[in-house]
Amino acid sequence: MFQADPNFNIVLLTTVVVGILGAVPVLIGVLIANNARKRREAEIIKLAIEKGQPLPSFPVSSSRYGTLKAGMIWIAVGLGIVLMVLIESEGRPEGVSLGLIPILVGIALCISWFLERKEKSQESISGI
Repeated sequence: MFQADPNFNIVLLTTVVVGILGAVPVLIGVLIANNARKRREAEIIKLAIEKGQPLPSFPVSSSRYGTLKAGMIWIAVGLGIVLMVLIESEGRPEGVSLGLIPILVGIALCISWFLERKEKSQESISGI
């Protein structure tokens, strides 16, 4: 369908390159912020040790649904790939198996979330 355009490959390559180049500064910013936070925490711990104070505990942020969200996103990406292949190939399912990879990764993440949730509920019941 889009292959009839002679500039299709150039547009596709440009889109991918611009997308990657746009994500790199965000990734660098996140890494710098995390590094600064860890340095501040290390400095606070160092000062506490030097003064003989008890070590502070820092909050650990974890999402209750982080793994589930990631699983749902992977499943959606896989379904998007399957639909794209079906639409572009005019109903011939030759490349549909490519979409099964992210779908299965998403299912595995959803199962992992379910098992983690079950394990945490058992720990809270037993008081561990």
